Amino acid sequence: MARAKCCVGVIAVVFVLAGCQHELTLEEAQALCTKQGGFLVVFYSQKITTSGIGPQIATPGNCMSPSKFDIAPSASTAPVPTAPASAKPPAPAN
Repeated sequence: MARAKCCVGVIAVVFVLAGCQHELTLEEAQALCTKQGGFLVVFYSQKITTSGIGPQIATPGNCMSPSKFDIAPSASTAPVPTAPASAKPPAPAN
């Protein structure tokens, strides 16, 4: 029984520590992304309340680098074959 309590305690500590990661500031995220050769997507938000609109808050998003766009097309995105030129067009709907 004591061993089970110990395991539960260790698992709880791991989950607590996992949530304590340092969140990057906008400047840190932008510097890191620039070092990787990309550009940072920034999201802007504002709180709207009955007393008015709050200040704009900038939140770092994903780092977009050229390597993210260097993917080969998969078989599911292959070009759709076109109809032969001799095929009749569909009749107009009445």
